[in-house]
Amino acid sequence: MDPEDRERQLGETRSLRELRQQLETLAAAGARRRARPHRLVFALVAGVAVAVVLGGVALAGGFDGLLVGASHRQQGPVSFPSGSSVPSPTPYPTNAAGQTFGGAQEAAEADLQAVAARRGENGYCWASDLNGPMAMNPAEAVWLTRQGQKYAIPVYKSDGVTQVGVFGDVSVPQPPVWLFDQMKSMATNAGDASAWAWWTRTTAEKAALATGNSTAVRMGDPERPVYLTIILGDFTKWLWSLPEGASAPEYSWIFEVIDAGSQQVEATGASAKPFPTPTDIDLRLVGLRDRVKL
Repeated sequence: MDPEDRERQLGETRSLRELRQQLETLAAAGARRRARPHRLVFALVAGVAVAVVLGGVALAGGFDGLLVGASHRQQGPVSFPSGSSVPSPTPYPTNAAGQTFGGAQEAAEADLQAVAARRGENGYCWASDLNGPMAMNPAEAVWLTRQGQKYAIPVYKSDGVTQVGVFGDVSVPQPPVWLFDQMKSMATNAGDASAWAWWTRTTAEKAALATGNSTAVRMGDPERPVYLTIILGDFTKWLWSLPEGASAPEYSWIFEVIDAGSQQVEATGASAKPFPTPTDIDLRLVGLRDRVKL
């Protein structure tokens, strides 16, 4: 290898090392921000920061590989390996189910985070509910950003079960009980009972355009009211029959179109990528872990 090639290779190695250090710093800062429950934190900040840091830098695997994560929800509290120079946080108390609960700390967060309820009594929210849905690739990041981050979530006692209040944007309308149960059932059957869902009441024509399934929706009356639901989760089970010997495709997104009068499902589908929902449809975000009851 000639001296110029060697020098160029060393320069690229240094750039990659510096980039990794910057990303680790950003990730640590993001964890500290998520541990502060005074506002809902939408988990796209890290993705935007990565996009800024990567400007003009080419890496093997491309931009997609850097944003892919293991889950659409944050995976547990921050912790430090044995022998770390960072002092370990004070251990949180645990409830009967072994879940930690308490207020924010500089370098850790409990499973259940202490919050001041906007309605009802103060208590605890699941940290993954506070953080909101997390993008696993650039297409999801764009879709989630376009839909916004307004939602309300239940506040519990320290047992993580007994609802005592509501946190977040309490002005966001909640789905009818039957519709929530339908979305929860679909997500549970697909393998993720704590998925996120967007829902709206719209027309058959708009729902067909939003999902790209105009032939699957009865279009006798384009203005007929329907509910459109779009669910995002870490799905592990295929919901429909497959040809013999065929493998189930991977997917994170499910849609359903449901007649508003009969409450019958008219169209459904799954995809590995977000559905190209038009911007003129007002989708409302709701967590499917538990229905807001207050």
